[in-house]
Amino acid sequence: MAEVRLPEWLREAEKGPCPSGAGKASRGFAEKNLEVIASFLSGVFTSGEYASGPGVLQSVDPRARISGVVALVAACAFTSRAAFLAIEFFVIIVIAVASNLSLGAVMKRVLPSFVFTSVLIAPALFDFVTPGADIFGVTVGGARVSMTREGISTALFFLARAAAMVSLAAILALTTRHSDFFRGLNGLFIPSIFVATLFMAFRYLLILLKTAQDMSLARKSRMIGADDLAGSRGWFSYRAALILKKSMGLSGEVNMAMVSRGFTGKVRTFEGPSLSGRDYAWVGFTVFMLFISFGL
Repeated sequence: MAEVRLPEWLREAEKGPCPSGAGKASRGFAEKNLEVIASFLSGVFTSGEYASGPGVLQSVDPRARISGVVALVAACAFTSRAAFLAIEFFVIIVIAVASNLSLGAVMKRVLPSFVFTSVLIAPALFDFVTPGADIFGVTVGGARVSMTREGISTALFFLARAAAMVSLAAILALTTRHSDFFRGLNGLFIPSIFVATLFMAFRYLLILLKTAQDMSLARKSRMIGADDLAGSRGWFSYRAALILKKSMGLSGEVNMAMVSRGFTGKVRTFEGPSLSGRDYAWVGFTVFMLFISFGL
């Protein structure tokens, strides 16, 4: 049987995308925005999956859960000892494992703040901010700039404290449904109008993000060829202004709907169940950690 050979033009087409750009591997401006919006929405709803699953912290009443995490965060803020932070990290790991949380899900929420904090604390490494014993230095323009032992220890302690506090906030967000979180705030003597405003703002944010995602997806489905960067930025700016205008109109419509149904500004909520022994044990443990943070 004679050998079948592909023509040259067909073999060249296999090497890259088609000239029109429809098979282009690089992502356009609209596609990147669509991916970011979808990633945010996915993160919001993924946390609900952990909150609905079994776990030690999930079984604690939201009021006690929030109070305990706030006490642990305050303990991190008040302590001045690295030994206590080490204990705090051990407690965080135990809580995360006992609550069946994924390490990747927690790190995904901690890493951005860790990088941002690292940039902020970087000047503290050098002797012009934190004088001390030189570890490493360079001479620039006749002036010596060096890293100090005290600066390194200060920066590492600050980073550890920030990582512990953000980890606790991430664990609370992952183990608490949004409705339970706001219900827990209502039971902590926080003004109900503040809680209601925060809840409605959160719901509006999700609705507007979903609207932006639908707009980006609609544009992406109608695009043929490569994405024009200048045109995409103009389209994105116009849609951002449109979403802002839509949010203002939506808030007015919701307000009129609430007033027409008898809303007078006073928010009424259902009374939650009384705290159990497990809830008191959790609050007692976190308050104990807060007390020993003053001594360590």
